[in-house]
Amino acid sequence: WLVCMRRRMRIVFFFGIGMILMKRMYGAELSEQIMIEGGGWISLGTSFADGDAPKEFAPEDPEGEQIDTLKESLGADVFGAIAGATGLDKRPNSLSKDGAKASRHSRLKKSYAIDKTCVTNEQFKQFIRETKYVTEAENFRWSFVLELLASNETMNITDGKDGLGRVESAPWWMAVWGAHWRKPEGPDSSLRGRGKHPVIHVSYNDAKAFCTWAGRRLPTEIEWEVAARGGLEDEPFPWGDADHDTYNRLNSWEGDFPHHNSMRDGYIGTAPVDAYPPNPLGIYNTLGNVWEWTEYDDPSAAQDKRPLRGGSYVDTIDGRFNHALRVSTRMDQTPDSGSANTGFRCASDHQLPSSHSSFPTKKNNQEL
Repeated sequence: WLVCMRRRMRIVFFFGIGMILMKRMYGAELSEQIMIEGGGWISLGTSFADGDAPKEFAPEDPEGEQIDTLKESLGADVFGAIAGATGLDKRPNSLSKDGAKASRHSRLKKSYAIDKTCVTNEQFKQFIRETKYVTEAENFRWSFVLELLASNETMNITDGKDGLGRVESAPWWMAVWGAHWRKPEGPDSSLRGRGKHPVIHVSYNDAKAFCTWAGRRLPTEIEWEVAARGGLEDEPFPWGDADHDTYNRLNSWEGDFPHHNSMRDGYIGTAPVDAYPPNPLGIYNTLGNVWEWTEYDDPSAAQDKRPLRGGSYVDTIDGRFNHALRVSTRMDQTPDSGSANTGFRCASDHQLPSSHSSFPTKKNNQEL
């Protein structure tokens, strides 16, 4: 009986070791991708037709082109009535809370595929294990951490004589020694329980290195926004325009920023990459959770900065704190930047199979 038990224990032991070795050998799988067909017309940017948007959400439009286009399409009488009731013609041109460009319609010329989810800690760990890559935060030996997520010890060190301090204009962001993707809140933190969360503290350069290793690439801004919109036209969110139950749809800040988050959506910091329902195309968490690195649509654009899309867990639906979360939300940062709310997803160029996502043809005014 003892011999049988020993043999059984050996079998179980070796089976367990085998499973561990298999996991180490093959690692986490790459994100499944959604295929999107080119050739159709799409809407991009923030629209003045977003009737519930406060004035400060107005897109940048220094030449007044958006107003002129709207006047022309609606007619002087209709436009005058709307403008008189809403102040549409008096909206500021430079106070966009979502950072978006003015609304425009474009033709999506090329088909492509994009990850259903952001790259996870598990996936990034496999990349590090195989390539021995060192992220820029690890090279710099510090990164930005939100105060509410840091331990008392980390706060004391940061604010002490040997600490790096805080961002003067945004003191809730602390420059923490030893914070990077594997230690997201500093040396006394870990990834335990966060394997399915998006990898953070990654720069554009880090994201691009992962995509190259994976045989993929970063999406362009247009590709990202088309995927984020989920096939919907001229809507602020991937699900339409409803904003009464967003805590069931995305990870954003709810409460008095930066000191209190009610966690109504379930999380203070990052959430798992598939924590909320996908959009109509099957793509998860494009709004909130983490900013996502992308490429400029124009390859000849200046290289000193790179675009991020979608906002993060410190942003809000109503724009009361930080960015307003919209499918058009964007900002630019230097390619070596990274913090506790920056991540990414990959895209790729593929021939479309018989089953794929497509968009309706719509007559518009610009072709890309």
